[in-house]
Amino acid sequence: MARVILVHGAFNELWGPHELKSRWLPALQDGLWHHGVTIGADDVGVCFYGDLFRLDLSSLEADQWERSRAGAVEMLDAIGGEKALGFLSQAAGKAAYDRTVDMIAIMSGDDTIRAQVRRRFLDALDDDTRLVIAHSLGTVITHQALAANPQIEIDTLITLGSPLGSSMVFSRLEPEGSDGFGPWPGSTTNWVNIAARGDQAAVPDLADKFGPRVTDHLIDNGHRAHDPEPYLNNAVTGAAVARALGL
Repeated sequence: MARVILVHGAFNELWGPHELKSRWLPALQDGLWHHGVTIGADDVGVCFYGDLFRLDLSSLEADQWERSRAGAVEMLDAIGGEKALGFLSQAAGKAAYDRTVDMIAIMSGDDTIRAQVRRRFLDALDDDTRLVIAHSLGTVITHQALAANPQIEIDTLITLGSPLGSSMVFSRLEPEGSDGFGPWPGSTTNWVNIAARGDQAAVPDLADKFGPRVTDHLIDNGHRAHDPEPYLNNAVTGAAVARALGL
């Protein structure tokens, strides 16, 4: 069974779990290569939920969709005004920006999808799982699922390009934390947060928000600051994976 579970972020609705694993597994193995160790394909599983966000145009009226998109824009505007909208547009480009707003609209207004996403994550875990590696939006999904299920014991959570420390996300996390910090992800023993220089979606110092038990690392992903593959193939990530698996 899978010792490592990978949890993807946004913009993967046109992929599938097998395609995603074929892209991420070599990068994960390259990260371990720096330390002279490796893992096999059977050691790795994928929590895939992207299909839940794939549009079904036959079930949604166009004007209803536009209204939900407009509502999400208003929500973002209230949070960060032109700065928030301008950041999303600049970081992702016009097409990706539109899709981001679509996904925010879905997540904001559909309790069923939120429950389905969490169920996908919980179903991906088994008794052999020691390590969860989550990227971007996947870090929020993973954190909240683990925080809501403290009976699940994970040795290590590795968050890549995580927005968990941003004000928009942090203020909505459940349950409440303690000692002035945000909630810990359930019974997770170790939390390693890795952020790339120039990754505008990532908050590099999660220890400031969630306490000194978080180990923060800053790395360089070049021009692919937010992409998952250069996060995974970095020697820093490889070291954290090797430690969690006892390699």
